[in-house]
Amino acid sequence: MSSPILSVKDLSISFQRIERGVRQVADVVRNVEFELHAGETVALVGESGSGKSLTALSLLQLLPYPHAFHPSGSIAYRGRELVGAGSSVLQEIRGNDVSMIFQEPMTALNPLHVLEKQIGESLALHQGLVGHAARKTICSLLEKVGIRDAGTRLSAYPHQLSGGQRQRVMIAMALANKPDVLIADEPTTALDVTVQARILDLLKSLQLSDNLGILLITHDLNMVRKIADRILVMKDGRLVEQGETASIFAMPGEAYTRTLLFAQPPDRDPPERVSEPVLNVRDLRIWYPVRKGLLKKTVGHVKAVNRVSLELRPGNTLGVVGESGSGKTTLALALLKLVNHEGSVMLDGKPASAEDRQSIMKMRRSMQIVFQDPYGSLSPRMSVGEIVSEGLDAHGLVPDIRERDRRVVDILKEVEIDPNVRFRYPHEFSGGQRQRIAIARALVLEPRILFLDEPTSALDRTVQVQVLELLNRLQRLHGLAYVFISHDLSVVRAIADDLIVMREGDVVEQGRAGEIFASPTHPYTRELLSAAFDPVITTAVDSGQESVDG
Repeated sequence: MSSPILSVKDLSISFQRIERGVRQVADVVRNVEFELHAGETVALVGESGSGKSLTALSLLQLLPYPHAFHPSGSIAYRGRELVGAGSSVLQEIRGNDVSMIFQEPMTALNPLHVLEKQIGESLALHQGLVGHAARKTICSLLEKVGIRDAGTRLSAYPHQLSGGQRQRVMIAMALANKPDVLIADEPTTALDVTVQARILDLLKSLQLSDNLGILLITHDLNMVRKIADRILVMKDGRLVEQGETASIFAMPGEAYTRTLLFAQPPDRDPPERVSEPVLNVRDLRIWYPVRKGLLKKTVGHVKAVNRVSLELRPGNTLGVVGESGSGKTTLALALLKLVNHEGSVMLDGKPASAEDRQSIMKMRRSMQIVFQDPYGSLSPRMSVGEIVSEGLDAHGLVPDIRERDRRVVDILKEVEIDPNVRFRYPHEFSGGQRQRIAIARALVLEPRILFLDEPTSALDRTVQVQVLELLNRLQRLHGLAYVFISHDLSVVRAIADDLIVMREGDVVEQGRAGEIFASPTHPYTRELLSAAFDPVITTAVDSGQESVDG
């Protein structure tokens, strides 16, 4: 085999801080060794906190030095040592020879700059390209990553693009200077399954054409099986296993690796069909007018949600799936009376259309929501106890301070969080713990229906399993009805009793979840299931992909 383009030997990472005049050191990564060759994909996997992203950032010396430091180790790019290298060497290599795709494109892209300026910065720095020559190269890059009509997108800001398009822009920026190594840190975590498949197709196609070496950091083992040649498994800052992908999946040697590979959402027993639904929806419609001209005449409508009907019974889970822009979250917001709509919504047999504040508050107490990103949905300025009790205060339910604290303690126990930590703040918890806190905040009001909007998409598979087990137990305990919105079809298959498949505001398929997963009738449903569960990945970029991404 040829010499590696990237070689990591005995790499260790530590963090230091001075507290009360005493230097304290925390060792976070220890003795990591691996190589990356041209045209090869190596996947670095492990749970949150295992050291994956820290290892990836250290390859380009992007850690917060000198707060972070390397007690030992070497990182060599084509024989050039990067550990301790000067700023001129690192500036030459970063974004030119070694590029990185960051996990969240909306955070990584500058919201104040248009695409042309953001991609052009790298071209100007490393190639001296400006003006027409830079614009021509930028258009070529955007078209290469599958964004059609690239010339019309140069003046677009990140918020004007879909999630798939933003990720493609990040890939274009990373490939602008034809690097040898591409570091992809969770490049598809927040994307729909069909967009995920197209991004993976794109990366594989670009790898074949440019002989890229790709280091993929992910917790998505399905993605690893599709794209990686070798796997590195990290636990508690150490490599515990590595080898060829096929061999690791067929016969993992470590117990921890087996835990990662075989962590599956728990099976659940189908609940009894209660005769009376807690929620009954008929012909729900949300159309937004399109106005043009001097007089702003309505010339058409955007059909965000178009004539949706559904029933939800106590103890049952309704799964809602579809790509970004299909209307999933808009449907949930309408049922929560957070956006205006037409059609009939009945809660416990009574119209949920009252306009007076008292009736609306009562209805919203019966229907609570858990959001996708627990870190973003929990106030960083409030303690856990304050976060959980906020709903009680808003509804004026428990004015007595001691009784309110008792309710907080009880609900934290139910979601398996130590009540003694209720005086801490969200940043002090892991992703899975923060999601449990978000669930506790919703459950403290004793709702009838819980809306779960992508509640596990940002979590590792093992943590996903724990959260789903918790949701199943709480549902049995309280007879809760769930509306579970997700693009992770393996999770939906495990938890949903009924299923709605949405596309561009329309319900294209609806029925019992088991029947739809076993025998989908609509081509769009079959496309979703194929993208989610088919282990085979193609290498051709779909020329029509923009229509779905957009």
